Amino acid sequence: MDIRQATRNDAERICALCETLGYPASLSQTEERLARVLDSENGDVLVAELCGVVVGFITVHIVDVVHDAMPWGRISALVVDENFRELSVGRQLLDYAETYFNARECLRVEVTSHISREEAHGFYLHLGYRITPMRFIKLLAQRTLVAIS
Repeated sequence: MDIRQATRNDAERICALCETLGYPASLSQTEERLARVLDSENGDVLVAELCGVVVGFITVHIVDVVHDAMPWGRISALVVDENFRELSVGRQLLDYAETYFNARECLRVEVTSHISREEAHGFYLHLGYRITPMRFIKLLAQRTLVAIS
């Protein structure tokens, strides 16, 4: 398995993987979002590829903070195709992300996961992450759902 930086050519597969998490989008929306992250100096999308097929991805961000001496690493998405989860793809992507953050001198790593994803929570706990009980979120813009035909 290879882990590499995503390219715009990976958008179709990333789009399908996002849909499995409950984040449906059109291919053009995914292409725009992927381009935005790839063009950012503080973010990246890494894909896991097996036999020429993208089987998972992780989105990483560097967050500069005033209250700590070093930046924080943030993982906003980690998705592995359910047909490949037994191959430790998620763990390898997470290990890669931690190396990525260490190389950028991040103090800590923050991972977000929806409250209903108990299997994911167990995965993170098993790998040394701990639950921090409070996060407050307020939507600033209404999300427009696009029907995918």
